[in-house]
Amino acid sequence: MSEVFPVLEKIVNVKKPAFGMVHFPALPGTPMFDTAGGFRRVRDIALKDAEALSEAGFDGLMFSNEGDRPYLSDVSKYTVAAMSRLVSEISQKFSMPFGVSVLADPVAAISVGAAVEANFVRIFLSWVFASDWGIVSPDAGMLQRYKMQLGSNLAIFANISGHTAPLGDRSVYDIARGAIKFGLADAVCLAGTTAGSEIDISDLEQARKAASGKTPVVIGTGVSIENLESMYPYGDAFIVGTSLKVDGDTFNPIDPQRAKMFMKKLKTIRDQA
Repeated sequence: MSEVFPVLEKIVNVKKPAFGMVHFPALPGTPMFDTAGGFRRVRDIALKDAEALSEAGFDGLMFSNEGDRPYLSDVSKYTVAAMSRLVSEISQKFSMPFGVSVLADPVAAISVGAAVEANFVRIFLSWVFASDWGIVSPDAGMLQRYKMQLGSNLAIFANISGHTAPLGDRSVYDIARGAIKFGLADAVCLAGTTAGSEIDISDLEQARKAASGKTPVVIGTGVSIENLESMYPYGDAFIVGTSLKVDGDTFNPIDPQRAKMFMKKLKTIRDQA
């Protein structure tokens, strides 16, 4: 039986929940935006993916501006407005908890999350990392105070690895412990080196040791129907995207059959655990 974490129970009363990713295509004002399809195309693609995830039986959704490459540490006001509109319109169609990520702007993520009454946000909260979009240097003190100023009850899933390299000689264990103890993270979230890539078991073990059974460890990338059984013991929740996509490509639509097969296997493992 897995540990019971109040923060996860408050979001969804399911053992080891799985949140399916709704990746928005490029939004207006970003380099890859489809001007011919316009905003309507973005909404229609995202809605179709959300429907597929809901029908597959996912426990919740997570929305992200994945298509806005290359990512910004300070997104435009329009991005905040557009994401708020999209998440609000789509989430209201489903009786499911949901989270928000804004790549790669934690203030924007909290802003959108609070505005649409999301259950959680996934952000970089503490420590310093090098990334393809520059140096990631979040300010936990400011971010937590900003959330409080908005009067929001958002849970914060803090990224502690993945898509970046931590600066300085510090282990995943220490980064996780710092995010929890000093950053006041509600959960820690790990990822692989790129979208959809598997996480090293040693990193998950370090995170779990730092969490001490008191804070959830979220597996944020790389979980698939092929490795779910081996990864299951290391995660208290799962965020799943790339492995559910057509041809396993992060930027393709959700494959409804892949999504259904994943949740069928997850539910079987849960029942047997």
